[in-house]
Amino acid sequence: MAVHKSIQAIWAHRHRAARLSAAFQTILPLMILLLGLSQIARADDFWKHKPAAQWSLAEALKLVRRSPWARLEVMVFPLKETQAAFSIPTGTRHCDPDAIDQNGNCLQKRRIEAPVDSSRQMDAAPILRPWAGILVRWESAAPVAQAFARLKELGEVGAVTFQGPTPRLPADRYVITVKLEHPGRKDFEPFAVTPASKPVLVATLKTRRGIVAPLEVEFTGAGTSSSVHYFFPRTLDGAPLLGPGGDWAEFTLVGAGFAVRSKFKLDPEFLC
Repeated sequence: MAVHKSIQAIWAHRHRAARLSAAFQTILPLMILLLGLSQIARADDFWKHKPAAQWSLAEALKLVRRSPWARLEVMVFPLKETQAAFSIPTGTRHCDPDAIDQNGNCLQKRRIEAPVDSSRQMDAAPILRPWAGILVRWESAAPVAQAFARLKELGEVGAVTFQGPTPRLPADRYVITVKLEHPGRKDFEPFAVTPASKPVLVATLKTRRGIVAPLEVEFTGAGTSSSVHYFFPRTLDGAPLLGPGGDWAEFTLVGAGFAVRSKFKLDPEFLC
């Protein structure tokens, strides 16, 4: 009986050890993965643990171009009625026989068949619609201001000019800059100012407290560096527009033939 109990105890011990080993083998890769992800997240949020004086050119540009305070919003241009979203050579298929001329061309009206670019193969990927990239940047954030200062320290004056920073940061305003980053088509210049006129643009800022309009609007730059800056109030009906903790704000801009909407998640630790 004693021998039997000893054998049972040994097997039970081995079984528990096997389960612990299996659990460890399952948990260990997960721990490694989570540790790796945390390191990646830490590397991405370099502004949280790295002094601005040590930021590289790429890091400073990332803050003013692709960060929690700088978002690229894509706008797809609508196609004209006679344009196709992509090229499909159909010859005389789907064409009334009476609409085919003596040369074998289909003359049927309102038949969509965009010509294929001679540089493309017949089975090439579809031609995508033209699109524009509009950069929306929340300027009232300390890392953004520090990034522009760092770019100047690095001698990147041209990069600063092209990114169109706000000319001022009033303490009683939230400032949002909008600029065209990818025009998409030749005639699309939504923020360019001419001697005769300024573009007609309607901007609003929405938070959980409500919606406000800009108190001031200022255009800067020319050509590819043309930008528009919106100065929104920090209060609504006497109360702060943003809460004391983490909050969000949604910026909307409507212009001639286009609309942009950009939502920011804002950490009060980095607001200025």
